Amino acid sequence: MSKPFRILALDGGGLRGIFTAAVLCEVARVFGPAFIESVDLLVGTSTGGIIALGLASGKTPADLLGFYRNAGPQIFAHPRRIGQLWSPKYDRGPLDDLLKEEFGESMRMNDLLKPVCISAYELVHGTTRVWKDDHHKDLSFGGDQLVWKVAAATSAAPTYFAPVQLQDADSHIDGGIWSNNPNLIGITEAVRYFGQQLQDVRLLSIGTTASPFRIKDHARAEKMGGVRWAFKAVHMLQESSSLAGDYQAKLLLGESNYLRVNSEQAEAIKLDDAKQCAPLQEWGHSVGRLNVQKIGALFELERLASTNDD
Repeated sequence: MSKPFRILALDGGGLRGIFTAAVLCEVARVFGPAFIESVDLLVGTSTGGIIALGLASGKTPADLLGFYRNAGPQIFAHPRRIGQLWSPKYDRGPLDDLLKEEFGESMRMNDLLKPVCISAYELVHGTTRVWKDDHHKDLSFGGDQLVWKVAAATSAAPTYFAPVQLQDADSHIDGGIWSNNPNLIGITEAVRYFGQQLQDVRLLSIGTTASPFRIKDHARAEKMGGVRWAFKAVHMLQESSSLAGDYQAKLLLGESNYLRVNSEQAEAIKLDDAKQCAPLQEWGHSVGRLNVQKIGALFELERLASTNDD
């Protein structure tokens, strides 16, 4: 019987990454370091990309939860009030400084302890990008990139932050515009570069809570013009991408080899609202506890002897 190939895929969602980190903390509490050690590939978009890079660099889920609790008030403290129509809502300096502090200014993708795939979109050439370490002989170039810059690129959400340059003639924005849920990136990588069969892939996908994009009825939708659509565009792109990634992974892998952990919100939580996102930590712990047995079964993990069943 083939050894399972385990993928951990993490959604985008700004400060809602607090939820993701809290879920991971619960899994690590029950299974210890063996949980992250068992993962063969980490895949992430935007905030999920930052968490994936953090885990791949040796940080624990608790470390990353602490990062999010501290980062929000610093990154999103001073929105531009007047210039938002012509400039991004936030100066990206505080975010970049935190990422440099978190990953160091010299760590490169090939220095990471786990293989990673991190999504972005490159504006100059108009193409999707997946930044990776050089975990296959056919891969090159990505492994030389600075980790903090890849983290900055994947999280450069349009309208919120300015794009990021990794080279002299490029311009990167948040991968969430095309793959907010990076499940298919992980499955494709497993098959193409790790030589895995679909039946051997085990995929754990963790969201940042969901609030499906809905319109009351067709009559209301007919009245929506450019301004209304513009205000809803980021939310719609994120939620539709996440739903598609969920459905497609389930069809490809089957329910026994795939688990999606998320929680639906009645009301959308803004990705830059530190006060609104703060309660998501406890929600993430709760959702993690509810799903920890399923996660253990999916990844074939054994509980720590000191951990009681919930």
